[in-house]
Amino acid sequence: MTIFKWSTLALSVVMTLSAAPALAAEPMESDVPEDTHSLDKRLLDYWGTEMREVATLQKRIYRKEDRHEFSLLFGVIPNDEFYSYYPIGARWDFYFAEDFGTEVWGSYLIRSASGLESFLESNFNESLLVDVPQSLQWLAGANFMWSPIHGKIGFFTDKLAHFDAHLAFGVGAIGTTVRQLGAEKGKVDISGNVGLGLRFFLTQDISVRFDYRQFFYPAEGGGLSHPAELTLAVSFWTAAPE
Repeated sequence: MTIFKWSTLALSVVMTLSAAPALAAEPMESDVPEDTHSLDKRLLDYWGTEMREVATLQKRIYRKEDRHEFSLLFGVIPNDEFYSYYPIGARWDFYFAEDFGTEVWGSYLIRSASGLESFLESNFNESLLVDVPQSLQWLAGANFMWSPIHGKIGFFTDKLAHFDAHLAFGVGAIGTTVRQLGAEKGKVDISGNVGLGLRFFLTQDISVRFDYRQFFYPAEGGGLSHPAELTLAVSFWTAAPE
């Protein structure tokens, strides 16, 4: 009888254990394949750190409004057959708005003969006498400035150069030397000019300018002269207003 009871109890325990739901064993960290850890690290690097670093363009940091610009310039006027001119001068600009300003400028012209006059005279057995009626001495005037384009240029991967492009319209005076019958005299003519330019900011206080100006003035003997000027200038700015 005792043996029968123990046998029945043992059978009940076995049936209870077999009927209980099996518990899924959670894998240990050591059971995770090493390739899975490597993949997770690569995904993190791509989406979260180095691969997600993107250079962005920030707002304009070089302002012109209510600032003065003083420029020292030099350049060349190359479109005269008999002379090459090298202007040396200065400009003063004031920007009453970010895109609009006024400019006063002046330059003295260093004159260099091209050799065409002597070439023509020497190659015609002195039977041809060339008399250049007018040559440039100085330029001066006032302009209205409009800067419709502002931008940035990227160099390499982390350098940005800030620039703006401007248009110029103005009037002024041109001093010339007039030759008549071997004698020379000075003359002043009213002139107009149009132009365009490009400015690169080096710091808040210093920039570099490239300008093209097309001048128009009445030529001696009739017609219209149109010297074209190319200049490079270094500009110094007053402090930005608070």
